[in-house]
Amino acid sequence: MIYFAFLVLVKIAFSQNVEYEKFQKFVQSPNGCVLNINVKHSYFDKTVVSSGVFYAKDKMYIYDNEEQYIKYDNQYITTINKIHKQVVYDLINESNVTIFDILSGNNHSIHFSHSFYEKDQVCIPFHIDLWGIQGSIWTSSVDGAPLKIKFIQEKDITVQIDINSSTISSNYNPPVYDVSDYEVISLID
Repeated sequence: MIYFAFLVLVKIAFSQNVEYEKFQKFVQSPNGCVLNINVKHSYFDKTVVSSGVFYAKDKMYIYDNEEQYIKYDNQYITTINKIHKQVVYDLINESNVTIFDILSGNNHSIHFSHSFYEKDQVCIPFHIDLWGIQGSIWTSSVDGAPLKIKFIQEKDITVQIDINSSTISSNYNPPVYDVSDYEVISLID
């Protein structure tokens, strides 16, 4: 009986991150991962909704929509504001966690709880103590493909990302924008 209980505990302990590992394997595919997403960001009494394409490959990821283009590559972030014709270059501290870290499967500073199944989906709850964030990643139970990510920060800020489609693709060519006539702002020291 003790042996059986030990086996059950070992299985539970080692299976807790299996679903998150499936998610990571999907979004961190060597070929790259392309997600068509809708983002709903509510803070205090305002809500902003946008749709765009998220692309992740290796340690680089891009979010592109009608208004902006954001590229993160090895701690450097380039933000192109298409409406105001501005380019902002910045350096992100490695200890910071961005929404794109969650979406791309980068798990530093993110703590996961026990996942659970609901129909053909898996919910992977998480929290980020540093920022007071509670959230969940919903994935396909078959291949770990992301379906939805939602998190709340101290009841005032809510972000929900709905993934409309997801593919593993080596054929994705990120857009290149001519920013020669854009205002350039460098925040890199």
